[in-house]
Amino acid sequence: MTQIITKSGSAVSTACIVLPTYNEAENIRHILDKILFEKSIHQKKGIQLHVLIVDDNSPDNTAGIVRKYQLHHTQVHLLVRKEKNGLGAAYVDGIKHALRTINPDVILEMDADGQHDPRDIFRLIQAIDEGADFVIGSRYVPGGSVPSNWGLHRKIISKSANLYARTLLNSGGAKDCTGGFRAIRASLLRRISLSELDIKGFAFQVSLLNAAALQGASVVEVPIQFRERERGDSKMNPMDIVTGGLGIANIRIQQLIGSTSQSETAEVS
Repeated sequence: MTQIITKSGSAVSTACIVLPTYNEAENIRHILDKILFEKSIHQKKGIQLHVLIVDDNSPDNTAGIVRKYQLHHTQVHLLVRKEKNGLGAAYVDGIKHALRTINPDVILEMDADGQHDPRDIFRLIQAIDEGADFVIGSRYVPGGSVPSNWGLHRKIISKSANLYARTLLNSGGAKDCTGGFRAIRASLLRRISLSELDIKGFAFQVSLLNAAALQGASVVEVPIQFRERERGDSKMNPMDIVTGGLGIANIRIQQLIGSTSQSETAEVS
């Protein structure tokens, strides 16, 4: 399997967390405090940690809170988009912006609602340092878990979505394809056509993993304890699940069409 190596094969020295937000005024200061509280751990290991907030012009003034926070924290960055256009588009814009302006060795994806524990950030980066290209904070490997108060229907939906994704697309062997807590080598992301990953909701995570696996990336899962949202309301709704499922199916169809076309071309030649 092809290894994607950081600049000069060196250890990770700079990492950027891309944090999409929409109406997270209740959470944003709290989660930034928690992330930056962990920075001393990263500094001891020689890692400079940045956070990029990608806000979809939240009417609750999430961006305004971040701007005030930036006055005392230079490692916090802000990208404001004109309108709410989906998680996938926010990540694409955020990753491109981070690659262009911060140029980190590693980019992390993380939720802004407290469901991901900032104490796990270093564990994900460490897995990159040990040779992985794409690291997933996984709920579904030994040591990982979902909240104990999740009902049976929610567990079934989550497990079914992962099974569906693994069946149709390349997961690189990962069990948790839809998880949103990840660390990815910047050199790998530069090899992926991010603009072509125009897909909504949780399916973006699946499509990005599929694109990375097709590049030969080494995919590793690190167990995490996934938590309930600390404040505010979830942005996920049933239509997101339907849209995501259709998006994954469309990617698979396009892959099959592409494979058929290549076979026909080979036969003719």
